[in-house]
This record gives sequence, C-alpha cells and structure tokens, in this order.
Amino acid sequence: MHSVGSAWSNNKFTPEQMLWSAVLETALNDALTHKDPEERERAIRWFKEGGQHFQMVCDMANYEPNFVQTRVLSMIKANKRKSMH
Repeated sequence: MHSVGSAWSNNKFTPEQMLWSAVLETALNDALTHKDPEERERAIRWFKEGGQHFQMVCDMANYEPNFVQTRVLSMIKANKRKSMH
C-alpha cells in the first residue's frame, strides 16, 4: 500500500496547511481502507467529484486540486486492482 503520510508531508507547511493536509490524508485513508464500504465510497466520491469543499481543502492545504484529484484517483484505482488479486 502507498504511504499516505508521505503523500502529504512537507516540512515547509504552516500549521494551518498541516491541518488541511491532515484532512486530505484522512479522506485518502478513508477512500483506501475504511472498514465501512459506504464510508469508503463516500470518500472516493468526494475525490472524484472534486466539488467546492474538496477545492477549498486543497486550496487551504496549498495543493493544486487537479493534481491532488489525479494522484488520489490513481492511488484508489491501484488499490482496487490490488484488492481484486
């Protein structure tokens, strides 16, 4: 599995950016590993839809939303392929 923490870690973050990065990390963990399938799908949908709240979280974390969305969706896809084997 991917190291989720390493996907978001950056020593140059402000405390606020670290907080919003933690929100992204939690959502990613939920999308990849949440035990409740409904919660896992809700997190996946949040990334796929890339709505206003997703955009805001990315902005607050100082990440480009399209980059985050593309990277996370590829991680989700790889995780689904791995779990099928």
